Amino acid sequence: MYSTQSGKALFPFIITLFLGLCIYLYLPSSQGEQSNFSGAATQVTAHTVTSEENAVLIEAIGSARANQAIYIRSAQNDYVTDIFFNDGDLVSKGQKLVQLQSQEEELAVKELSINLREERRQLDRLTELSRSQSTAKSLLEEQLSRVDATEAQLESAKTKLAEMTIKAPFSGLLGKREISIGTYVSNTTNITTLDDISIIKVDFKVPEKYLAQLQLGMKVMTQNDAYPDKTFNGKVTHISSRIDSVTRSVEVTASFINEKGLLRPGMLLNTALELSSNQALMVPEKAVIPQQDKHYVFQIEDGVANKVEVHVAGRHNGWVAIDKGLENGQQVVTEGIIKIRTGSKVSIKG
Repeated sequence: MYSTQSGKALFPFIITLFLGLCIYLYLPSSQGEQSNFSGAATQVTAHTVTSEENAVLIEAIGSARANQAIYIRSAQNDYVTDIFFNDGDLVSKGQKLVQLQSQEEELAVKELSINLREERRQLDRLTELSRSQSTAKSLLEEQLSRVDATEAQLESAKTKLAEMTIKAPFSGLLGKREISIGTYVSNTTNITTLDDISIIKVDFKVPEKYLAQLQLGMKVMTQNDAYPDKTFNGKVTHISSRIDSVTRSVEVTASFINEKGLLRPGMLLNTALELSSNQALMVPEKAVIPQQDKHYVFQIEDGVANKVEVHVAGRHNGWVAIDKGLENGQQVVTEGIIKIRTGSKVSIKG
């Protein structure tokens, strides 16, 4: 049997032998794994940098309105005898919409026309007499006055008769019909609405500091949630002469040609005014790494990713304009950034 002292002497030796064996078995495997890790390329997604148009934009929200918009009303008071339109009709300028009862006005025009012919006949007779009789000259002047008065009455009657037929004052889109045949209308009765939507206008606010850069004809882009993938292009057609003393902004009006009628009055439009435009290198926003007041990207060259500093010139719709730090045609990492460091080997997916 071993003594207690002999057991205590062997114990350190056994521990040392066990640790040595573990190191021997672990070290080759660890070195192999490290070697494999350092040689493996990390898969990433990349974007090739291209030079594109970079616009400096002012974004705002505004409501769409028609180029012209009115309520159709009658200038005369009477009963409706005929209606020549339906809800939502597209009409042309001068097209007949409503006919009011007009027999009385027609008779007045007929009567005055007869009276005018008689007054002119009398005028012609007195004109002949005035050549030989001096007393007829005063009668001639009186007759001239009668003719002029009758002509004025006839023109007034014709105007009233014409107003019994209600026509479209300009081309546009009608709204809902508010009357029926037999309705008694006055000059306060809303018959329908008429909107000229061939051009849609939107008013929006621009901060006062940009006033010196504003010009008529500047490019304006707008979008609406009804057409999320479509952008409508227009231009500035009016700049207010006054600055709002509360908001310190100036109201700008942009006009958009609405050939297909997609835009409608009252729509909420997301508007972007282009102040200036230039060429810049564009990269996806997710490729840019912000650190304090600097920005970086991982640029790929010969399968190796290196972190380089870039200067951001502007941002718009998920894209960043770079004017320093990159060159046209270079590739930058867009996905997989957290897996790599400067000098990491990478392979590009796809």
